[in-house]
Amino acid sequence: MEIKTTMTTCPNGHHYDGAKHAACPYCGAGSFTPTEAPGMGGGAGSFTPTEPLGGASSAFTPTEAPGAAAPNAPRPDFGATMPPDSYRGGGVDPFAVETTIGGGGSQGSEPVVGWLVCAEGPVRGADFRLHAGYNYIGREAGDVRLRGDAQISRQNHAMIAYDSSERAYFVGPAAGRNLIKVNGKTVLNAIEIHSYDTISIGSTKLIFVALCGEQFGWEGPEDGNG
Repeated sequence: MEIKTTMTTCPNGHHYDGAKHAACPYCGAGSFTPTEAPGMGGGAGSFTPTEPLGGASSAFTPTEAPGAAAPNAPRPDFGATMPPDSYRGGGVDPFAVETTIGGGGSQGSEPVVGWLVCAEGPVRGADFRLHAGYNYIGREAGDVRLRGDAQISRQNHAMIAYDSSERAYFVGPAAGRNLIKVNGKTVLNAIEIHSYDTISIGSTKLIFVALCGEQFGWEGPEDGNG
């Protein structure tokens, strides 16, 4: 009777009969046949050091991080796929800058008839557009908003009006609790004002600049200038 013996050496150097044992009976390691070519399909539990574990499908290239995009893959174009206002919080552009530092002034479609320029106060340097009719002055609400001055009422502290029929400007108190002054004098009723008059409200001083007058007006198309 012929007894077949296949001497096998495990990776740890132990010799055993590969015909009887699928793995090394000493250490449990798989068999290692140095004379067997890679991919020849050795016995059960065989190990070929020249073939990557799992075959070609599980090969890992160390120069590419797992899950990383290809080096030359195109980057996503967020400008083309993102809705124009999606980053603006519902249409409010966080990068928009108010043309008026104080946050007031008529910014609508009505023609400008003059300006107020803050010479002193929390919004020093700000300019405010005036339109025909009444322009109400307040700290938080109105046509002219002088923010940061606690001595000014939240709304309707004073008013400036332009009468287009006479091309004249007037200023006076409204519902404010503190007095207003024009050129240093207290005003209790509306008075007429002219360019470069100074209006004091709280701790704020405003210089008035007129656009309309004898030389120009928006009303009346007959002479081109009104």
